[in-house]
Amino acid sequence: IYMPQELVKISPHDFRTQTHSSLVISDNGLFHWFSKDLGGRSALDYLLKVEQMDFVGAVRHLNQMEPFRIPLPPAFPLPAKSPVPFQLPPPAPDCKTVQRYLFRRGISRKVFQFCIDAGILYQTTYGRHTNCVFLGLDVDGIPRAAFLRGCEGSWRCDAPGSQKKYGFLIPAEHDNCTTVAIFEAPIDALSGACLMQHQRKTPWRSQFYLSLGGLNFQAVEYFLKTHPQIRHIQLCLDNDERGRAFSSRLFVSLSEKGYRVTDCPPQIGKDYNEQLLLQKQQLTRTPIR
Repeated sequence: IYMPQELVKISPHDFRTQTHSSLVISDNGLFHWFSKDLGGRSALDYLLKVEQMDFVGAVRHLNQMEPFRIPLPPAFPLPAKSPVPFQLPPPAPDCKTVQRYLFRRGISRKVFQFCIDAGILYQTTYGRHTNCVFLGLDVDGIPRAAFLRGCEGSWRCDAPGSQKKYGFLIPAEHDNCTTVAIFEAPIDALSGACLMQHQRKTPWRSQFYLSLGGLNFQAVEYFLKTHPQIRHIQLCLDNDERGRAFSSRLFVSLSEKGYRVTDCPPQIGKDYNEQLLLQKQQLTRTPIR
């Protein structure tokens, strides 16, 4: 600091000077001389603009100064934040609104009913708004995360205290299944299951369907840790810039760990739900021969 005896503190981060009352200096190094409309960001700027020294003289003057530091008060450790307890959204008496909403999104009755019966999907109501609740369970089947999706508009959020490593998972029919398909959103996971169901080549529950609840590695790592039999991973992430970039990182990371990884972005549309809806539209428009 240059000439600390000149400083007069006027706020937690700002000072004026004894000589120039309109000259304000901040503790981040910036200063502004309001009466002259001059500003700068260093002691050198101060000498050149306020003291009107020439450049060589100003540099020499600074080199001859003894360093000065403002004593700081002792730092006190901040109290550790306790984790927010997980709050499971209260279920509504029925799931009729969620059912109508998901049917509009192209989800089949069979996939919908399986998720309801498995206890990983239900309906909740906040005020006058009805939402889908997609649960993320631990290995003991205990809910640890809840992903909410409004039945109107584009509202979505995670329930307070949700842990991102517990993704929404549609389990395979057999525990020893070695394939998982990974999606961003729960509705995309449901859509992937419906597309598999419509193909009728293999049973739709011949693989796991995992939703990450966004773009995060935690749910992938937890799932693979708790399902060591997995050998084949299908990356079914969104067909946009963020989804493609994340899929590329996952592809490299998982391939290096010895998994057989297949990149499977939606063939049409931005995500798997768009692909499901577009394919269903094409089927209804196809003339009967």
